[in-house]
Amino acid sequence: MDTLKRLDREPDPTFAVRYYEVRLLDLAGFRPQLFQCASCGREIQPEDQFFSADLGGLLCPRCGQALPGNRFISFPAVRFLRHLQRSSYSEARRLGLVLSVDREIETLMQFYFTYLLERSLNTPAFLRRVRRDAGSTEIDE
Repeated sequence: MDTLKRLDREPDPTFAVRYYEVRLLDLAGFRPQLFQCASCGREIQPEDQFFSADLGGLLCPRCGQALPGNRFISFPAVRFLRHLQRSSYSEARRLGLVLSVDREIETLMQFYFTYLLERSLNTPAFLRRVRRDAGSTEIDE
């Protein structure tokens, strides 16, 4: 219910969507491991990493390069996801969401949800089309 209110109230609902995605994963029991390598267990260092949907979290650069099917994730995106996991909405909201980090996290969340659901979602493509068309004054008939 809180998420629907946030989506309605905020001029740009992007942050509310990212927060909801992270919380949804927590509630569903698929909280991504963001502090230790999901393969070797080493503590994640402040550098770019990899994400494994199969292992459910981050992989250190060494494991990420050795294992197939992973996605690159920049350290700014890792920091942002960690912040969303640990914070209430009002605390997390204080951190600004940079467009490039949002796009990276959006892509990563789509990758993870597709893996978990074993099917692609229609919503991301629809949202991309809405964003693209928002700049256009033409109406498709």
